[in-house]
Amino acid sequence: MIRNPEQTIGKMVDNVRYGIGSFIDEQGYPETQVMPQPFRREGIREFWFEIDPAAGCFGADFAARPASLYFMDQRFYRGVCLKGFFQREASSDINQLESLQESQETEDTVKLILKFTAKSGRYYSHFQSSDFTVD
Repeated sequence: MIRNPEQTIGKMVDNVRYGIGSFIDEQGYPETQVMPQPFRREGIREFWFEIDPAAGCFGADFAARPASLYFMDQRFYRGVCLKGFFQREASSDINQLESLQESQETEDTVKLILKFTAKSGRYYSHFQSSDFTVD
């Protein structure tokens, strides 16, 4: 059993370089993409990612499908899988992203902002797992 999920998982997420985002497509196959480290998070409930829209599998209908987000700490052989939903965010909708918008304006590349909202999760450590809900 994990004592303090928000602290333990939050520290792990801050220290890993990437996560893995997945959802099931309309044909029933898993669509998986390596996600960069989140540039912003609120606890372990909400994560924001900046990705290149051309490199991703996040088409028009992915937001309606349940998704998972997995982070793994290879050094200590532990990880967390969060269940929830992805959604597109317009960078103008998030007030705290002004510096990100300025950097996008100076660059000619357009980035896609994805928000993942977790509902529950499973923490893996020492060859055991424990489920928890996200508040």
